[in-house]
Amino acid sequence: MKKLLLILAIATGLASAQASNNAASAAPGAAGFPDVLQGDQLRFGNMVVELFGIRAPRPGMICRAGSVEFQCGAAAAQALDRIIENYAVACQQVSVSQLFPMLTECRMGQTDINRLLLRAGWAIVDMNSCDGNPNCLTYLADQAQARENRKGMWMGDLPHELVALAAKPEPIDTDLPGEETDIASNDGAPFNINLAAELEQANKPDKTLLSFLMR
Repeated sequence: MKKLLLILAIATGLASAQASNNAASAAPGAAGFPDVLQGDQLRFGNMVVELFGIRAPRPGMICRAGSVEFQCGAAAAQALDRIIENYAVACQQVSVSQLFPMLTECRMGQTDINRLLLRAGWAIVDMNSCDGNPNCLTYLADQAQARENRKGMWMGDLPHELVALAAKPEPIDTDLPGEETDIASNDGAPFNINLAAELEQANKPDKTLLSFLMR
């Protein structure tokens, strides 16, 4: 009898320790029906989370398609609101590089909300947080698909501020002794590729854009 009680005590202790380990290893997060704060931020009650690995235009940022200008920050928030409408969302922290708001991966069932935004063209990959993450390659492919099909912001010029936020700054080379300083042609910009300029030749007024804005 004593041996049986000892075995039960050991088993109970192991189960308790396992439960404690699982609770400690579980990443923080949130779940429910959130409110949209902006194109890449959700609020669950008092908790604000940010979608990991992407950047959506901030409120006030302007997108241009030909001669048409519009508030693409508001359009991105509206797109996210339509995506999650009437769906339960579960978010889990995936990076500690930024704690407020928490960087999370958010899903509706098995569907990655980040990918839906990228495919719709209302966000771009954030190379600062996404670099080195295995999902980054998938996100880049989704972004390329939206760009090729001129979805969302890709109908025209992306805001320069958004491109700068999402670009990973290149390391600055120190000058070697005896060499002349090379003056950068981009006036100190943190990136060398201007995505908006690449689309300049393709910019034309698009009826689909006007219809979207009239909704």
